Amino acid sequence: MGQKNSGRSNMAFPRVGASRERKGDNFIMQAEMITFGPVHLDITHLERSVQFWRDLVGLHALHAAGEVTALGVDGAPLVILHPTAARPVQRGYSGLFHVAINLPSEPELARVISRVRASGHRYGASDHIVAKSLYVHDPDGIGLEITFETPERVRSFRWEEGTESPLVIDAEGRRRRGVEPLDIEEVLAKLRDGDIQRPVPSGTTVGHLQFQVQDLETSYAFYRDKIGLIPSMYAPWGRYGDLGAGGQVAHRIALNMWHGIGAPPRPSDMAGLRMFTMRFAKKEDLKAAVSRIGNAELHGREYIARDPDGNVLVMESRASVARS
Repeated sequence: MGQKNSGRSNMAFPRVGASRERKGDNFIMQAEMITFGPVHLDITHLERSVQFWRDLVGLHALHAAGEVTALGVDGAPLVILHPTAARPVQRGYSGLFHVAINLPSEPELARVISRVRASGHRYGASDHIVAKSLYVHDPDGIGLEITFETPERVRSFRWEEGTESPLVIDAEGRRRRGVEPLDIEEVLAKLRDGDIQRPVPSGTTVGHLQFQVQDLETSYAFYRDKIGLIPSMYAPWGRYGDLGAGGQVAHRIALNMWHGIGAPPRPSDMAGLRMFTMRFAKKEDLKAAVSRIGNAELHGREYIARDPDGNVLVMESRASVARS
């Protein structure tokens, strides 16, 4: 992560990305121009994966069409499982690095952490200051971040060239690193009712996706110039970049080259991302993105496109989803 990519210019991008600045005690709230619909995953064993997403993560099993199974909250799918893969995830390929499920409160994060710990499932946990996160892998090795976003704890967030990690100035003016160990016991203390089996509640969403990419500059340019996301951090020395959608947390698509430059696409029979859904708040922004991409295909009310790494995007307007 701290390796400097000296062979790639960053002249076309901001050298550093201050993803948010605190203004006194208030943040300027903005509706995000793009949110996420369901993420489709190719998996090897349906029952085992349903158990993971339902019993460990806490999503509700919603419906099935043949062997394709949707899980989510409030009747809305967040994850759709396709048992079409022949083998689990292997390192060294471009594609999905992890998908993030955002929880609406810290007690709900505590509930999931408690459930994961009680199960004996392997996990990691980090405090990014802008978010508190639990990291697990599904039965096929697909990465999952379960997170509670805390932008109110951040005054500024910056990654200077040549440094190993971002510098965060927290709300109290202290210098922090962008990745610190999570104080799990402090989080667990927020769970007052002791119920670790309750499913995740309303307000749980797909929060972001992070991809392992073949070329950071090319992929970053696609999501900035074609999709229309807002640049946040672009750090080729750390082989990393991310972009936001106009909200308090400027981290909706993240890109890295931590598995190496030019990593080939995952084989078609390997578990991983099948497609993901981006929902545009404004129809004109959707139309503009489709026009800039140039080769997106219309399927009903959705447009299908691929990013430079072959990841399949389903693009639609929120209004069309609300009417269906």
